[in-house]
Amino acid sequence: MGFEKFVDENMIEKTKKECIHCNICKKNCDFLTKYDMNLFEFIEKPELRYSCFLCDKCRAVCPKDLSGAQIATELRKKSPKGTFRTEFMKNNYKLRNNSKKKSTDLLYLGCNFPGFLPKTSEKIIEICREIGMDYSIDCCKKPVYESGGKANISQVEKLCHDKGVERLVCCCPNCYHFLKSRLDIEVIDIYKFLKEKGIGKKLDVVPDVFFPCSDRYNHEIFESVKYFIDDYRDTFTDVNCCGLGGGAGSKEPDLLEKTKEKMNAHNAESVYTYCSSCAGIFKNRYELKNVKNFLTEILELKEEPSSSYGKNVLRFKFKNLRK
Repeated sequence: MGFEKFVDENMIEKTKKECIHCNICKKNCDFLTKYDMNLFEFIEKPELRYSCFLCDKCRAVCPKDLSGAQIATELRKKSPKGTFRTEFMKNNYKLRNNSKKKSTDLLYLGCNFPGFLPKTSEKIIEICREIGMDYSIDCCKKPVYESGGKANISQVEKLCHDKGVERLVCCCPNCYHFLKSRLDIEVIDIYKFLKEKGIGKKLDVVPDVFFPCSDRYNHEIFESVKYFIDDYRDTFTDVNCCGLGGGAGSKEPDLLEKTKEKMNAHNAESVYTYCSSCAGIFKNRYELKNVKNFLTEILELKEEPSSSYGKNVLRFKFKNLRK
């Protein structure tokens, strides 16, 4: 149920033919509830295409495997709006940090991870440097794809080809799920890599886990995370998305406020996640206490999500950590 299913299906036509109007989707999604519509009715309201958070909770509960995330993406692609800035910034990512150094394995931090977790980023870069492995700070192009713009995947392909990369090691779950079905090289998550190399501390807590949208219904990355924990609590099942999904937050500030209320209502001792963007909004917008990233904890660092995102990504563009 990952992003790879977005590639070839025509979900709008499938929904028109197969929706049974059971309204289970509407009952499980704050966005659909707000506008009193099911997925079939969503198709008839293209003006709401940028209000969907693309979490795909609807698909998880739909007896016909229909996807609101894919419907929204198809509607956006049919009639893109305001995609120029995203395409300009992300297709040829203006704050990227790449090199020509050959690297069979390549640490791929994406674009958000260094912004929200700079100390963790520097530490994992250092670990990889010590075993002769280079890193890349770049955009996977998922933000462009989801906006309805034309995602330049060939830029990532060229980077990997020119560097002789055979395996991409992703810190970001969005990068992992978006690229693994689009590149002709192996793509793995950072936790699988750490286990393989015998790096990292097993945690002696039972964490309250918030699952990022891209990994929520398949747990591909979380299967790797589980090596570092004995047990966990799936605490936040009533929260479908952290609020950053699909760029919908700017259109639906009231739904963001509802998410904040839900997260705070759980009163969890800590909130563990493995998505830096989730961690960032939890700490900086929702003001949750004790937000923890699994990679940070496994590497035994003390770092909270940073509120200086812009300053951090600018610094990483010019910082040479390859010495």
